[in-house]
Amino acid sequence: MASPQFVSNLQEEVICPICIDILQDAVTIDCGHSFCLSCISWTQDPSDGLLKCPLCKKSVRKDTLRPNWLLMNLVEKIQAMSPLEAQPEREEPRCQKHQEKIHYFCEHDGKFLCTVCRDSQDHKSHKANLIEEAAPKYQGLIQLQLKDLQQKEKMIVEVKAQGERKIDVFKAQVEHEKQRIIREFKHLRQVLEEEEKFLLLRLDWLAQEGENGGHFFGTSTEAQLNSLNRLVDFLKAKQQMSPREMLSGIKVVLYRSRGFQFLQPTAVSPDLEKKLSEAKSRHDSITETLKKFRDNLQADGKKDKSRISRGMSGDLMKSWILLENNNSKLNKTSKPESTSPAPPPALLQARNRMSFAEVPQSPASSENSGSAGSAWGEELKVAPTPVTLDAASAHPDLVLSPDLKTVALDFVPPGDSEEPAHPECFYPFRCVLGSPGFSSGRQAWEVELGGAGGGACVVGVASEHAARRGFLAVEPRAGFWALRIAGPECQALIEANTREELPARTNRVGVCVDHERGEVVFYDAITSQHIYTFQACFPGRIFPFFRLLFPGTKITLSP
Repeated sequence: MASPQFVSNLQEEVICPICIDILQDAVTIDCGHSFCLSCISWTQDPSDGLLKCPLCKKSVRKDTLRPNWLLMNLVEKIQAMSPLEAQPEREEPRCQKHQEKIHYFCEHDGKFLCTVCRDSQDHKSHKANLIEEAAPKYQGLIQLQLKDLQQKEKMIVEVKAQGERKIDVFKAQVEHEKQRIIREFKHLRQVLEEEEKFLLLRLDWLAQEGENGGHFFGTSTEAQLNSLNRLVDFLKAKQQMSPREMLSGIKVVLYRSRGFQFLQPTAVSPDLEKKLSEAKSRHDSITETLKKFRDNLQADGKKDKSRISRGMSGDLMKSWILLENNNSKLNKTSKPESTSPAPPPALLQARNRMSFAEVPQSPASSENSGSAGSAWGEELKVAPTPVTLDAASAHPDLVLSPDLKTVALDFVPPGDSEEPAHPECFYPFRCVLGSPGFSSGRQAWEVELGGAGGGACVVGVASEHAARRGFLAVEPRAGFWALRIAGPECQALIEANTREELPARTNRVGVCVDHERGEVVFYDAITSQHIYTFQACFPGRIFPFFRLLFPGTKITLSP
């Protein structure tokens, strides 16, 4: 039968140092200390995403937490002890070593002693008092500890209240800023709409005035033309008369014909031309102002997005992308289809721009692109092409294996990585190209994805002219043909902020490029099921392309 002291000692060994309670879901970290899973998770540092041990202050990654099954089983056995097992076997406790009654308490060791123990060599130099005399002292110490803990409790309550108020103020500020943005942009749209209405009304008025002037011009010229025709007909008739009849009043007739003058009316008055010029000048001024505003806004937006993405940890970036996806889906379902004509095919431009490749939208290509889950056609299968990773293009945070077959993103550094000097290196997005590049024929290779939850990455091909610095738009018009695979999601990146959800999800993806057909085919390398096909017009060489989204992701090339 276990004594209460033994049970108490056991319980002390399974106490969490953070919550000072029995361990729940016990885990052990690299430094060897054990905690409740929920307690140690709260010690995560938002700046670097690492956990910090409260006892030794060592920083560890969250993915290194290991369940301690031995401690969990021990906790269950201690909690399962019945009250009867915790009762003493005898009414009066006795020394287990000498079987004498216990009367003393050792101040040095904190143990109960019998008379023999007190006089033994082990405790002879220690201060030992009768239990009845030692108890009041420790009652006082307990009272002091209770007072100290109550003060700490009061302080924690105050800090909690202050923190909650601060959170409420922060949320109110965020909501206020959100409403301010909505109001300002609504007002800006109203100003633009009013200016548009004014310009169109101005042109409608000029068109009406021009039509009125045109009516007057047509009436005036028609009347003068009729008068001239009558005079001509009269002179022709005079020619056919007898000499006497012809000479009768001939001087008057000739005088009238010589005196005929065409009174040329004004087709468009100078005043109307001046007003049209003023309207055009006003429109050009507004257009130029808006163009500068748009260019500055886009440039600042790209810089801001790049700065935000570089400063985010993996978890924050994941939540940002998830929110961005949800907003994109919401906008896509809520906005009506645009009736504006499609833009012309993008032409090959300078490297630092993001418009490279034509994406034909023929019925055939639409059918190919939309078919997912069917078996990959035998006529498209080709012998695998050996590819490796291009170290010169790799972002500084990526770790490449010595054989250049595997790339991994182990962790996200707490600060911004130093921008590399080499112009071929991707930055700030964590990307890398494959090697060699291809400009003709048909090639195929496979990649295996690994990491927590299957990893999160972008896999595909990129044009040699695609941008490598700044905020990348991973889409066909920017020179990228790729899929985004993260957890259970698989999406085709078809255009800016638009992704096509695909039913497929695999950790081994095959990529086949056919230059003659202008196709990039993705398939499940395990089941040979077709995933997605891009129709494209390749500008020059293209390279295998990979982007690692979250820490812990690993990509391995085959063959």
